[in-house]
Amino acid sequence: MPFRNLHGVIAPVILPMAPDGAVDARSLECHLRHLFDAGIHGLWMNGTTGEFHALDVAERAVAVRVAAEVAAGRAPVVAHVGDTATRLAIRHARAAVDAGADQVSVIAPYFAELGREELRDHYRRIAEAVGFPILAYHMPRLTKFALTADCVVRLAQEGVLAGIKDSDGDMAWFRRLVRRSAAAGSELRCFTGGSAISDLSLFVGASGVTSSLANLTPRHLVALYDAARAGDWARARQMQDQLDDLLEAMRLARRAPTLSTVVSTYKFVLASLGHIDADHAAEPLALLDGDERQRLTSTVVPMVRELESAVRAKERGDDT
Repeated sequence: MPFRNLHGVIAPVILPMAPDGAVDARSLECHLRHLFDAGIHGLWMNGTTGEFHALDVAERAVAVRVAAEVAAGRAPVVAHVGDTATRLAIRHARAAVDAGADQVSVIAPYFAELGREELRDHYRRIAEAVGFPILAYHMPRLTKFALTADCVVRLAQEGVLAGIKDSDGDMAWFRRLVRRSAAAGSELRCFTGGSAISDLSLFVGASGVTSSLANLTPRHLVALYDAARAGDWARARQMQDQLDDLLEAMRLARRAPTLSTVVSTYKFVLASLGHIDADHAAEPLALLDGDERQRLTSTVVPMVRELESAVRAKERGDDT
């Protein structure tokens, strides 16, 4: 059965790979243990930064199995199972549940242009196949299909959706969804994937955040979430400002804002910190060039260390 109360910082896990693109299970385990040591509240496997587009059913299941073994029931493991067709997504979903996933998330089928009822049926069929309400993954800039708040709430009322991860970054849309869900008496769990709007999303009622920055600064994000839960919005905003500075440094270090440079940036920084073994990515995603690596080494890596060290110091009582 899925966790009923998804909340907090759910890390959308970067997937370490071998040179041939296979899942590096040992390195993944090391990274996941680091995330749990930092206090994250759950794992989101095989998402965009987990390079799901390059993984077959067995490879996605390997990643989920490693996550389930590390989590050991103490926190939820969400497995993204989206694909281009319903039957393919169902195949991924069943394999994920068999591998130990507590919940599955589903992006709208990409490539094919769908109508709204077709998409609703897509979610219904997957929820029926796994036997519990699932999570929607909303990323219209890649799927070319934008969900409406009313559609999401309707599926929640039907018992099809338990929650949603919104990676579109439209705060007006997100706030509308939270309000309409509450007005309908729904228990829909609303998460933001927008790294630059974590504090704003929590302020308008998000259940938690699924920022890819949780891979680099998990302690910082957990502390931001805790501050928001405590109503300390000044501290939450200050911590978000620091994350915004980190995001800007990462942007300036890359030659272009493509998926390959984003994924490779995270992998290079994690490898530099010793959290994963190498920064291999699935082809055709390209690795960073020498100049990009140098800029990340001189700017981003020290910033990550400083942010995480500051939270550790505060936890020890060294920083008042």
